Amino acid sequence: MRTIYILAFLLMCTPLMAQWTERIVTSNTQGGPLQVVVGDIDKDGNIDVLNINNYPAQNFVWYKNIDGLGNFGVGQEIGTIYEPRNMAVGDIDGDNDLDVLGSSPFTIAPNLVSYKNLDGLGNFGPRTVIATPNTSGERAILVRDIDGDGHNDLIIGSIDDDALTWYKNLDGNGNFDNGNIIISSYVNGSAIDVGDIDGDGDLDIVAGTLNFNIMSWFENMDGQGAFGPPKEIGSPGAAVLSVFLADIDGDNDLDVIGSAVGAGVFAWWENLDGQGNFSLEKTIDSSVVTTYIFPVDLDNDDDIDVLTLAPGFLRWYENLDGLGGFGSANIIKDNFEFAITVTAADIDNDGDMDPISASQSEKTIYWFENHTIIGIEENQLNSLKVYPNPTNGLIFINSKTENIESATVFNILGKKVLQLNGNIQQVDISTLQSGIYFLRITTDSGELVKKIIKE
Repeated sequence: MRTIYILAFLLMCTPLMAQWTERIVTSNTQGGPLQVVVGDIDKDGNIDVLNINNYPAQNFVWYKNIDGLGNFGVGQEIGTIYEPRNMAVGDIDGDNDLDVLGSSPFTIAPNLVSYKNLDGLGNFGPRTVIATPNTSGERAILVRDIDGDGHNDLIIGSIDDDALTWYKNLDGNGNFDNGNIIISSYVNGSAIDVGDIDGDGDLDIVAGTLNFNIMSWFENMDGQGAFGPPKEIGSPGAAVLSVFLADIDGDNDLDVIGSAVGAGVFAWWENLDGQGNFSLEKTIDSSVVTTYIFPVDLDNDDDIDVLTLAPGFLRWYENLDGLGGFGSANIIKDNFEFAITVTAADIDNDGDMDPISASQSEKTIYWFENHTIIGIEENQLNSLKVYPNPTNGLIFINSKTENIESATVFNILGKKVLQLNGNIQQVDISTLQSGIYFLRITTDSGELVKKIIKE
């Protein structure tokens, strides 16, 4: 059987950074782009791009991925807010499409708002105010089901009072309560993430601090949003700029990875027992000031690599052994000025993760096509059948000649959400939220990646 290697010759003749081809979403944002977010806004199976524009536009905009290959349409305004800083997407009204949340750190009403996707095609309704200046300085927004009732709630970090607050979705239709303060005068409002840190089946929160120079996590004590006091993870020695949860060492629990300005620390902390007891800091790179990170599998080897922003550079670090032993920095783009955040998704539907970021000074949103080498047996494409797609839950795998070793499901950000080992014939994703996923099937002769749409 002959093996096809995609772009193998090209990559053997060029340095590692030639894995990436620079593409443009738009070079004419209406203001300096602050944050870039991804999601399938119009439910066509392709990943669209959203961004926040600073002054003078001060708005939220989305760009349609027209052909699923990364060619984007003109920006469509979602709404405006005074000096926007953060946004998020998620289904807050239970209609299986992505709505948009936005926030501003300034105490001018409103500073936490939502826009509902009315038809699942990207036509958004009017602005709905969630919070007013009594919860000032809203910054980071996460959309997750904190209390396990099947409705997406909001987790908010604020910078004016260094508070961490969650808002309960009262009716599953995007009507929220007045907020439940987890802690105040403690956290950095822009460095938070959510995940099951202690393996008890509910969502905990990790947060960095701005003034105390430490990272801590907060246990969801009852699975209904009653959080315990902060549990210190580590002390990077400087203000924490970004923090994420990811399984860095492949042991099926969530570790912490983060960056801190001033100390120049870019490191991870191992979850030693799956219950939230963490190791000492494991430095990845201390030679540069890393302003933002994003953990994602970039080379399709089933472990978590890291995208980073440093002044003037977009880079990535390969997880060499799948255990958290990282290589040196590989440059994706240099002379990349005033980039605030970076994320990744499969923009061109080829089964690998493409980085997306933006330059304020250039008023340009970029995506970087990932040319990962994937070895696939030629007859494997014909012998493996995956159906139905789209699906409401069950996916069947039919193989006449291949011995299936495992099936792994990833979300659009490259995070593993399900893994099954053995001769798998069906995969149940009924518990996952509606959206786009990738199913990686490993056989005794290679791998195949299929995009799956969960309805």
